[in-house]
Formats: sequence, structure tokens, C-alpha cells
Amino acid sequence: MEHTTLHVGVYQGNEIPQSFRVYAENVQRYLPQQAVQIVPFSDKRHIPGSVDVLWDIRSGGGNPPPEFLLGNHHPPLVVTVHGFAPITLNGWEYFHTMKGLIMSDRYAMNKHAGWQKAKPAVAGIIAVSAFVKEEAIKFTGVPADKIYVCHHGADNEIYTPHSERTSEDYFFHVSNGEPRKNIKRLLGAFRRLRRSYNVQLILKLPENAARDYVGIEGVRVISALLTTAELADLYRRAIAFVFPSLYEGFGMPIVEAMACGCPVITSNASACPEVAGHAGIIVDPRDEAALLKAMLMFCENPEIGAERRSAGMQRAGYFTWAKSAKCHAQVFRRASQTRR
Repeated sequence: MEHTTLHVGVYQGNEIPQSFRVYAENVQRYLPQQAVQIVPFSDKRHIPGSVDVLWDIRSGGGNPPPEFLLGNHHPPLVVTVHGFAPITLNGWEYFHTMKGLIMSDRYAMNKHAGWQKAKPAVAGIIAVSAFVKEEAIKFTGVPADKIYVCHHGADNEIYTPHSERTSEDYFFHVSNGEPRKNIKRLLGAFRRLRRSYNVQLILKLPENAARDYVGIEGVRVISALLTTAELADLYRRAIAFVFPSLYEGFGMPIVEAMACGCPVITSNASACPEVAGHAGIIVDPRDEAALLKAMLMFCENPEIGAERRSAGMQRAGYFTWAKSAKCHAQVFRRASQTRR
């Protein structure tokens, strides 16, 4: 069935995190195949009035859409929601400061109030996982029938396995280093693992987080910018990718690792088990002993690695940006039929 071209104004302000930009860029690459044309804008002065739908790509941390997108005279608004970590986690686990612990309830109340104000203007929410959809139903007040799950994908031209798998003696972790990424428990398990096995742990972190882990025996910290090809190569050669996050709206590194033929150890919390499926080793992220046991499995039994690599590559094939773009286009078309 052919569609007339749908014009979507996408808000791309300077404050949008890089990870959200990468998400939007990947989806937008495939939207022309769905007869969707993107019209970018960066501030309230340049909101395009002739588009069919507005798209806010930047709702993370429980943030509602900005007020300037809520006017009654605007086209229908679709918001991508990436998660509610500061609201779901207790203040210490997310902010990791006493002030954060004290202020977390007020933070959550402010976000709730923002969503109550935004709710009438929201024609649709794109949730990046089924987990986030359930959170969105709970926290935004937007009806469930206006919330759609569109999973992320992975670049299948870059994140690919080696033709011949040859793992090196290291476990791998990549993240932004926030407290919710749970690196301290990962390090605790790794130190215990080192008592029996001479393996390494490579941490790919931004510079501000990397300095906390420099000089630890057996740990190599990478803070330099890497190309996606360099990152893919680190996945390919690892014993396993270890991602014991306390909260993920989706968990892109899980898919990237699986697509590269890297076995995955991840958490039973938030969207991690939804994304990893039966291909991953799923553990309680707050149980250091369980994390150690999972890592030991790969050291003691190489066959586990081969089994998980095969299952992971099959699982990763489920997540494509083309499929995600098709899902987005369907949401935009439904939203375009509504009026504020």
C-alpha cells in the first residue's frame, strides 16, 4: 500500500544528548523508504508550521517535552521516551550523592507535574522498549493506546562478527559511567575473578568517569574517542560483554555486542532482559556473587561462549533500524490524523 509523503518536523536542539542524536539519525536514514520526509528545527522560533507532525526525540530521564512544543496551534506532537531512570531508581543509585538522595522525590514530583501539563498535547509516545511503555503509562498519564513500542536497531554493516572467532583474555564494558551502570559491582566481581584467572577487564568510558578506574590491576581504561569500527572490534575479541546496569530504557550496547558475536552478561532489571532475551546470561545486578558466577562460566567452560555467540547473533538480527523506522512511520501516520 502506497502512502502520500508525510512531513515530520523533528526538534534537534543543542541540549540533546549525543546518544539520542545517534538514535534519531539511524531512524531517519530509513524513513524515506516509508514516505516520511524530515524537516529539522532547533528552537521555538523555527517550528515548521506546514508539517503533518512534530517529533521530539529527547525525552530521557523522565523529562516531558519542552513547553514551546505544547501550543494548541502546533501540529500533532509525537515524543520518543527513552526512560525514567531518575524517577525509578532511588536517589542514591541514580545521583550517587547525598543531595541527590534528598532531592530525588522532589525531582520526580516536578517531572510528574510536567507530564500532566504536557499530556493533552501529546498525540503519541514512542517507547524504546516494552519496559519503557509500562513506565510511561505509570508516569506520564498518557493513555496506553497512544504509546507504541519501537525498538532500536544496530548498524548491521559495522556491527558484524569475525568470520573466525578468536577471543582474547578480556571482558569488556562500555557505558557513560553513570552510577546506574553499576561499574563498582562489576569491579568487585572482577577482582574476585582475578584470584583464579589471569584475565583483563577493558572499560570504555568518557574521560570524566574513566579517571576513577585508572591504575587498578588488570583493568585497562579507554577514554579516547573511538570509531564505531574500533568499538566493534573490541566487542568481537572479548570473552564476553558485561553490562550489569541497574536501569536501561533499551540498552544499545547489548545489541551491538551480540551482533558482533560477543556473548553478553547483563542485568535482570529494566529493559536489559527484554533486549538480550534467552541469548544473554541474565543476573541480579545488585548481587556481586551472581555476576562473578556468570563471568566464571566463560572462563571455566569455553563451550558456553560458543553457544551464547550463536544465540546472540540470532537475537541481534531481530533489531534493525529499518524495522524501527517502519514502526516510527506508523506512529507518525496515526498521530497525523489527530488534531489539537
